[in-house]
Amino acid sequence: MTDIERQLRTFLQDVAKKQRYNTSEIKIKPINSGGANFTSDLYVATIQDSIKPDLHLFAKAACLNEDTRTKNNFLDRIYATEEVFYTDLAVHFNRIYNERAVPTEDRLLVPKFYGLKSIPYEEILVLENLEGNGFTSFDRRKIFDWEYAAAAVSQMAKFHAVSLALRDQRPKEFELIINNFGYHDSSKGQDKIIMYMQQALRDVYKVLNDDYKTRLVDFFRSVNMGTLMQRLTADKRFLIHGDFKTPNLMHRRNNNKLEVILLDYQTLKLGNPVMDLMYFIFSGSDEEFRRRHYQQLLDHYFIELTMALEKLHIDVEKVYPRKKFDMNLEEMKPLGLLLSLLLVGIVTAEPEDAPKFGGDLSQMQVKLNQLAQERFSGIVADFIRWGVL
Repeated sequence: MTDIERQLRTFLQDVAKKQRYNTSEIKIKPINSGGANFTSDLYVATIQDSIKPDLHLFAKAACLNEDTRTKNNFLDRIYATEEVFYTDLAVHFNRIYNERAVPTEDRLLVPKFYGLKSIPYEEILVLENLEGNGFTSFDRRKIFDWEYAAAAVSQMAKFHAVSLALRDQRPKEFELIINNFGYHDSSKGQDKIIMYMQQALRDVYKVLNDDYKTRLVDFFRSVNMGTLMQRLTADKRFLIHGDFKTPNLMHRRNNNKLEVILLDYQTLKLGNPVMDLMYFIFSGSDEEFRRRHYQQLLDHYFIELTMALEKLHIDVEKVYPRKKFDMNLEEMKPLGLLLSLLLVGIVTAEPEDAPKFGGDLSQMQVKLNQLAQERFSGIVADFIRWGVL
């Protein structure tokens, strides 16, 4: 048994006591994310009691060491950020939903939270094991279809809406929460991210045809990547997820309806909702999907945001009118290009080729396989068609 598993067992014993599983047996099994998770070791656990039903749990145990956290200072509060979400933000969300009498099916889906150990370098988060309720993970290497994308974006809109409602209706509480998790400074760690993007760009050049390569080279010579990122992240009207991609989602079929639940609230920050949209679209779609559904998905998001805000008694035209949304979409189109450099090689990697996250992020190497090359070519083709390249 590893040190982490011993610490997890001790923590689960406390969970068992709080849940009144007094004569309990605890079974722990490590699971492999297949390259989808870099910050934590993952486990499923079962707490058994002779007179109660088994308690099925999912646990994340921090695996980022001191060297990695020191060299990538934007990682120093990701566990604390997730703790704030489950112990504070989610509680406020539920209160607002109750006050506005929002039906359960119209609320943001949040997994049941059982506890968190917040000692630095020994952080452990325990949630319900969603697989026990019929949820399953999406294969990060596959392209989502319209049904999945629409369901995921609906949850995105609900998250943005209830976050805005908290900011609008309880501004003091919202400000305290934001100051507490302290991850809203998008410039934190930006130098590391830019260095990684520059390395990723050099790798992408090697797999593109000459025309596409020339267009990318000309584009990035004409813009300052740091300035572009600052401009793209300057708008802080919403609380956004910051890592909205299929590895951080689970789904199930319930009464013939696809349900998607959002996980991994480690990178919450203030920003523009278009950032989450671009992140999701360009990390999990291909050129064909975007040709058929890109505008449809953007329209769907705004419709869902409007309805979610209406249920919270907020007029979208007063807080985020469609004209402003469309303006942001146009301004932030280059964001999809930047994010693709950061994400596509990672999400398409075979499990055995998944990059190891340790030390300096800017030095992380990503092997670009045939699937990644096809995705990159499709992205460049789109940005040529949209007039960005």
